[in-house]
Parts: sequence; C-alpha cells; structure tokens
Amino acid sequence: MQAAAQVPVLMYHAHPTMGFSHESYSEQAAFLSQNSYHTITPDELAAWIQSDEPLPIRPIVLTIDDNYIMVYTVAYPIMKQYGLCAVNFAHTHYVGVITGSGDHCDWIEIKEMEDNGAILTESHTIMHLRLTSMDEQSLNMEVAGSKSAIESNVAGKTCRHIAYPYGDYNEAVIQACRDAGYVSAYTTNTGLNYRTTPIFEIKRFAAGGEALSVFKDKIGFNNLAPAPPGDGWTIDNKDPNFTSYHTNWTPQKTPSGFYGSDFLLHAAGDGTHRVRWAAYLPEDGFYNVYAWWVSDVNRSQHAPYEIHHANGSDTVHVDQRVNGGRWNRLGTFQFSSQIAAMIFLSEQADGAVAADGIWFEPITSGVLGWQLY
Repeated sequence: MQAAAQVPVLMYHAHPTMGFSHESYSEQAAFLSQNSYHTITPDELAAWIQSDEPLPIRPIVLTIDDNYIMVYTVAYPIMKQYGLCAVNFAHTHYVGVITGSGDHCDWIEIKEMEDNGAILTESHTIMHLRLTSMDEQSLNMEVAGSKSAIESNVAGKTCRHIAYPYGDYNEAVIQACRDAGYVSAYTTNTGLNYRTTPIFEIKRFAAGGEALSVFKDKIGFNNLAPAPPGDGWTIDNKDPNFTSYHTNWTPQKTPSGFYGSDFLLHAAGDGTHRVRWAAYLPEDGFYNVYAWWVSDVNRSQHAPYEIHHANGSDTVHVDQRVNGGRWNRLGTFQFSSQIAAMIFLSEQADGAVAADGIWFEPITSGVLGWQLY
C-alpha cells in the first residue's frame, strides 16, 4: 500500500507562556475553516492508518496537552464558532485543580465540551510523570488509571488514546498502553503521519503563536497541488485520500504535464493492481468528476475509471494517449456526504495506465462561493 499520503497533527498547550492566545488560535482556526480543512478525531486517524478508511477532505488533527483552563475558555468557543474539533489530553489528577502553572478544566467543563463534540478529552496519564522511569506496576497504574478516571467521569465515554507526558516513551510504555486498552498514542516527535506510521508513535508539530506564514508551512498548505479552474476539491496522488495497492504503480516525473509533484504509472495488467481516490465530500449533491493524466504513445486507449456514487457505480473508459495535462470530465454523479465518494483505476487495459488527479466540482451544493481546492 502506498505510503506517500500524509496527515498533519498539531500540538498546542493552552497556556500564555507557551505561545497560546485567543488571537493566534482564532486566526489559525479561521484559516483552516476558510481553506476547507476538516479536523478529524483520533479514532478516524487510527482507522486511516490501520484500515485505510477514507477521510474528509484536507484532514488534520488538533491536539491540546495538559487540560489548562484556556481549553475551555478560549479553544472551546473557537472550535464551536468554526465547526472544528480538537482533542484535550488531560492528566486526571489535576482536573479542576489550580497549580503553580495555572487552573485546569474541571469534569463539568470536560463533559460539556465532550457532549458538544468540539473538544474531546483523552488521556495524558494521571500525574504527568516520565513513564520510562517508572516500575512496571506504577506504569500500568499511571496509564490505566487515567483512562478509568475519564470513563468514570464522562458518561458514555470510552477513552482510546493517550499522549505521552514529555514525549517520553519506550517499548515497555507502548506495551503498557496496549494492555490498558488504548488504540493509539501521541508523541512529541516532529513530522507528518503516514499509513506506515506506528500507531503508538503518532507524530505532532508543536503549534502556538507562530506567524500564519509559518503555520501554513507547518500544515503543508504551501505544498498542496494547484487549485482547480472552478469550485470543488481535488485529490492528487500524494493526498491522504489516495491509495495505491501495489508497488508496481511507480512515481514518474516524465513526460511533463502532471498535476501536483508527479504521477503514478503501471504497465498493462490483469486488473488486480488498483489505485483509489476516496473522500467524504462536505455536501450532498451532484458533482462533475474530472480526471487528470499524463499522455504518451504507450498509454491505454481504454483506461477504466470506476466511479462509486450514491446510486451505485459506473465505469468510464478514457483514451490516455490524448488530452493529457488537463482536466477531462468523466461525467456527472450524485454523492452523499455520509458515504465516501470513491474512484478506482486499474491497470486492466491495452497499454500503460497513468494515475494522477481527480477533481470533484459541485453543481448543486446549495453552498455559494465554494473554493474547496
């Protein structure tokens, strides 16, 4: 399975000494909302890594460590304002406690945020200690006890995810988290997350009061493929919502005319090696679907694009020897926001097949001024 697709995770600390402010957090949240980013939950990220589950368009995870009171007073209303979601990693011994570093959210506030869905709370252990220095019994109590406390105080909650205090972990810590019933764990290691990222070593970029230009670079905005010539959203072959199921789909940069940074190519075969573009579109409705490929003399005359939509599926064959380096309309199809739109392309053809970009252009969205690229 292709591993180039990547999802950014941001790590905030909702405290003024750590660069957190209403102004900067609001500016960054507004940018995400206005540029069609969709915040996803740790459950969704884990399902993408482990099971190749489709994600919404432009997925990103927002996390906030240490349960400071500004999670409730600042981050929570901003998340509600922009329809976004964040994760609050709480050390449960300090819930509702004022310490030398400041006040912390209490269980009533945590439950309110959880019930709203704008801020979900997961584990940051009990005492925020360095886990690698603990004996086995204490370690198990530290990771399991926090999970139990959250589940006991937030009705109906199953705590599945943990962030290592200080980013401190080793194999023994990972095993203790597995044994306690966690599904994933978050580190302080910097980097993007791929389908090959170990599920108990999720990477995060530290975020706070940086300039918007720095923030854009951090989340990969400056490296996105070009905007389409109209409304809608594109999936490139480097997108988190693109999957190639065999290594025989090889990256190419020649000939020119590709969309984004490159394209994938596969020799004619028996149809067992496929690629997939799949995402949850933001609105129900009809969409024009376009494909981009790179033409060459050895390309297939009947490259099979299989479009899965709200009413079933259709296969459209195209001649990839011509019309490369542009958007080519495959047809108009109805999609539901509750079911992932999926397009498959296989190498079962009479020549080499190129996989590059797909563009969904809404034509009956009911939303004015869409710019979802």
